[in-house]
Amino acid sequence: MPRSRTILVLIAAIAVPVWLWQRAAPQPDPQHITSPRSPDSPKPAVASTATGTDGRIPPAASTAVDARPTFAAPVAADPGVTASNAVPAPAARSASVRLNVRTPPSARVGDRVTITIDAEVFGGIRNLSFAVIYDGTMLELVSSSPGSFVQQASAPATFSAEDTSSGNVLVNMDINNGGVVAAAGTVVVLEFNAQNPGTSPIMLRDVSFLESGRSSNSTAAAVRSASVTIEQK
Repeated sequence: MPRSRTILVLIAAIAVPVWLWQRAAPQPDPQHITSPRSPDSPKPAVASTATGTDGRIPPAASTAVDARPTFAAPVAADPGVTASNAVPAPAARSASVRLNVRTPPSARVGDRVTITIDAEVFGGIRNLSFAVIYDGTMLELVSSSPGSFVQQASAPATFSAEDTSSGNVLVNMDINNGGVVAAAGTVVVLEFNAQNPGTSPIMLRDVSFLESGRSSNSTAAAVRSASVTIEQK
């Protein structure tokens, strides 16, 4: 009986320390248990660390991406250079016929006022007509005559300037025998009496011409109007 008790004491002396040691040993975390790597699986990459000539490891470069936007420093514009993305202004389309009203800047009541209508034709035309509009209360038409433009036609031309109503002179030129005119000069010279003070616009309306080689008249002429100021005498 004493011998059996001695054996139990020895077993307890051995088992208790073993049990306590197992309790104190760290247990593996089930979340970090990795399965054995297959022989065919790729080997994990090992980052190499460069060392300097003195054997010291240089500080690692930061790989963090700066989320803040970066802006290039402004560059001063060269005053002698024009921006390449500037949009140029569209060039005005050249008209084949240009008409220009010429008047004196001013006149006095009772004076004779001379107004000319000049033309510039870049292609041959066979006829030309337009109406001269003015203020009939300030100006009175006295006479009209053809200018040098009519005389430059390649054939004799028929010319007329009729005062159809007060403030309206209808000018018409037709070149006979299929002739044309392509020149610059005065179409008509108009003489007026200045009757009352004020400013009268001198405008051209209902412009029409027939270009050589075309069967219908055109109205696409560039017209420059003018005005004359009548002052009290």
